[in-house]
Amino acid sequence: GRCNESAQAPLTSSVVVVMVGFFLVPCLLVAASASGHFRDPLSSSHLPACEWCGGPPGGGRCNEKCEATKSHFKTSITAANGMMSPYWRAAGTTAGSVDSPEVHASVELAVLFHHGAERNGKDHLCYMHNSVCSYLGETYCRSKALVFAPQVYLASDNPMSDELFWDDEKEGGARWNWGANSTSSLSSSLSTFEVIDEMLLSLSNRTRFPGLRKVVVAGHSAGGQIIHRYALANRVHDRLIAAGLDVHYFPANPSSWTYLDGSRPVLPAKVDCSSFCRNATIAGETYDFAHAPSGGAVHCLSTYNNYGYGLHANLVPYMESVGVAAMLEQYRSRKVTYLSGSSDVCNEGVEEHCHKGVCTIVDHDLDKSCEAYAQGWCRMERAHAFVQHIRRHYKDPGVHTLVSLDDIGHSGCAIVQASASQDAMFGDHALDKIVV
Repeated sequence: GRCNESAQAPLTSSVVVVMVGFFLVPCLLVAASASGHFRDPLSSSHLPACEWCGGPPGGGRCNEKCEATKSHFKTSITAANGMMSPYWRAAGTTAGSVDSPEVHASVELAVLFHHGAERNGKDHLCYMHNSVCSYLGETYCRSKALVFAPQVYLASDNPMSDELFWDDEKEGGARWNWGANSTSSLSSSLSTFEVIDEMLLSLSNRTRFPGLRKVVVAGHSAGGQIIHRYALANRVHDRLIAAGLDVHYFPANPSSWTYLDGSRPVLPAKVDCSSFCRNATIAGETYDFAHAPSGGAVHCLSTYNNYGYGLHANLVPYMESVGVAAMLEQYRSRKVTYLSGSSDVCNEGVEEHCHKGVCTIVDHDLDKSCEAYAQGWCRMERAHAFVQHIRRHYKDPGVHTLVSLDDIGHSGCAIVQASASQDAMFGDHALDKIVV
């Protein structure tokens, strides 16, 4: 498989600013035509409108297939109700599993990659496993890297009788990607954050993993949402650091962010086909902020800062146990790198008429709530504005890192197999690429 990496920007200690050069030309928001107009001025491949934005196959090319095995992790509530948390890992490796009792002295790198709303954990396992193999080499990824993908099931997914599951949001269940607890139909439950806590603590067992050095915690789309909020809230990070592990979080292309205070970017009240979410503009935009929503979000003044868009109210129990003050203090010091595809700028609601009769925009269930619109008109804008927000909040222009990836739409596969993402996630292991 191939990944389209031709225009990746280098990783820096702050925002990756893409040099667009001759791409900064007038660009109409219309479908591809013989006149050569394209929606994506930052794309070196010049994909036509409706393809670049992340419609099937999702923008960018990548290696999607691998042999995977589903395992089951015994959580702190397994003894009480018999339920285990399923996860996927690569078959044919010697790195073992997250909670196997054997000693895995060769493992140096652990990578958790969380699926999105489609709950296709097996696919995400393959995306990340193949990324590790292509960057660090087959021998390394099969013996020194433990890659795994948690699997969240809803009741409608028909999980096995011993597999933990969550209530469907459409039937009154809370959002698993915001840290909600598992089904209320059982006598005991766990937050999705607690499941990750327990998996990572299992990796910190130095008897079983004496050589483990680094833990990458990543997710795409709804998986990016859970990992972003997990990085903000989790209560085991310091224990992992104390065990000698370097922990780094990588939320990618989420549909919304949890803001640290009531400020939001000042956005235009209306957008049209010629001005909507031009990525060349967003890449160089410096946003003003105000303590009120703007743009398409003027009708949710009382709710725009509620959890998970903010921290004002309605926190899930896990976050309540941590407390807002503690979360704000700890988030600043944690290693967080935001991965943003510069072709992930679609919004079906806004763009539908721009391409009518020619093609159909696919935005992969972009959050179109009023609260989400307070953060931006598309995922790329929301990511860039959020990073500026946290730097303003902490008064620190160097806090956290944004990697902006050209030619990548809303694709979990393409984004983790892009060279700049690999450099950010695995660069400190580059010397181990050739292993004999």
